This record gives sequence, structure tokens and C-alpha cells, in this order.
Amino acid sequence: MLRATIRFILVTGVVLAAAADGLAQGLQLDVPYVPTRHAVVDEMLRLARVAKDDVVYDLGCGDGRLIIGAASKYGARGVGFDIDPERIKECLENAEKAGVRDKVKFVLGDLFEADFHEATVMPMYLLTSVNLKLRPKILKELRPGARVVSHNFGMDNWHPDEQSVVRVEDIAHDVYLWIVPANVSGTWSWAMGENSPPRACRLEIVQKFQTWEGRLLIDGMEAAIRDMKLQGDKIAFKAEATVGGKAAILTFEGKASGHDIAGLIKVTIEGRDAAYAWKARRHPDTVTRIDDDPTWIY
Repeated sequence: MLRATIRFILVTGVVLAAAADGLAQGLQLDVPYVPTRHAVVDEMLRLARVAKDDVVYDLGCGDGRLIIGAASKYGARGVGFDIDPERIKECLENAEKAGVRDKVKFVLGDLFEADFHEATVMPMYLLTSVNLKLRPKILKELRPGARVVSHNFGMDNWHPDEQSVVRVEDIAHDVYLWIVPANVSGTWSWAMGENSPPRACRLEIVQKFQTWEGRLLIDGMEAAIRDMKLQGDKIAFKAEATVGGKAAILTFEGKASGHDIAGLIKVTIEGRDAAYAWKARRHPDTVTRIDDDPTWIY
């Protein structure tokens, strides 16, 4: 791919870009321009649950129809990236016609050089090979809970959280959704119970993308866990333990932030429930990578 040096200029809410001479003289595109059908656009925005507070980054925005649709239908803000000056010109014209110039901006430049930190939704219609090149950057820069939605092309062993099929003129179009997971790998510790001393708990998590397995020790005794879930920064699981000499089901629900989890434990004994605060702390040196990129851990 031709990598040009890009100088960005912000004018009335639209990012224009002056490219180096190489970009102006010719383009080498990673992906050929094929417009996404409008029915597929609608499904991508629906599956990603786009809302007014979202910031939608479209990588390879083409004529801008995805972020223009997100702005006009849902009131979201949008940023489109494309390396083709003709596409950027078309985007600006289409945004003007749709009356959303104040909500969208378009960047002429290399999507691999873009900063993704602001995005909460990222639609893509790229090749699987390009998705895989972007995958480490997506996991590193997008915040947990951000949604990535792709037309037709997946991300290999990062399996989607949801998917659907749209039929247009008897042709099936796959739409895939990933929710960026928090990295909850490693060893977590907390104290549980109101007795003195409280029970010492230790949870060891092995994670791959949004899937995890764990080993829970309560006062050094292993407790069976099940129903492990992770969606964005929200983690949940159940454990079977003995509390006060009686069999109990412990339901853990929490929100991960850095090396901390805060939430609630619901204790169910003989059909009766009680809830307690849950605060766990991770040992920082136990964090491991959750994808296949050896250069990124946390």
C-alpha cells in the first residue's frame, strides 16, 4: 500500500487532507472500492446498536454512506477515512445533501495511521487480510465495549459476538459484530464475607479475546465455576461453594477497570439470596496478552 505523509487541516468541522506527491500521482489500494448495499448498511448500524452518543469511525468510507446514515438516522457523530481523493470529495457532497455536515468529517489518509481512541463504533468492509492487520490496533486502541462491525469478512480466530445475514437480490451478505473485551487475564484477589477473618479468594484467569476460563480458590480450596461471561468491561460468573456449612451458589457480576473489578456477589443458600459488594484487585505482573500479537500485552 502506498503510504503517504498526510497533513490534516480542520475546516468547519470537516477534516481535509493534503497528501504528499506520491498520493496525488497514483493509488495502490488494499481493498477495491465496492459500495456497501444500503440494506447492508442499515443492518450494520442496527447490529452495532448505534445511538446518539456514539462516535462512528468508518475505515475505507467510500462515498460516506455508513457514517452519513449513522448521523442522519441515529444522530451519531462520524469520521470517515479513505485514501482516494475522489471518494473524499464524494463524501463531502453526500454529507451536504443529507444535511449532516456538522456531524461528520472525512480524512484523506492511511487508515493504518489513524488514531482509533475516540471511536465507539467501527464499521468495516475490508478484506480478511486487512482486518487481521488492523486487529492488534483495534484491541489496543478501542476502549472495552466499543463495537466493531464488518461486512462479509471476519477476523480469523477472533470469533464474532453476534452475526446476521442480509439478502439483497438473492445474494447473502454476512454481517459480523465484535465487542472489544477488557483484558481481565491474570490473578485476582479479594476478601469475601462479613466474618472475621474474611475468606481469602483468588481467581486465576486465562483469556483469549472475549472468552475466558478460570480457577477459583476460596481459603485455598478450589470452587467449581461456570457460566463465565465477558462483554466489554463487564465480567460475570457463578461458583459453587460451602457457606456456613451449607451448599451455596455465588453469582459474581462486576466491571473491570485497569487492575480493579468492582461489583456485587449474590449468595444463594436454600433458595434465599443475599448480596454483598465485590472488589477484586489484580496482581499487575500476571497480565498476559489476549490475542496473537506478541508485541502487545496490556
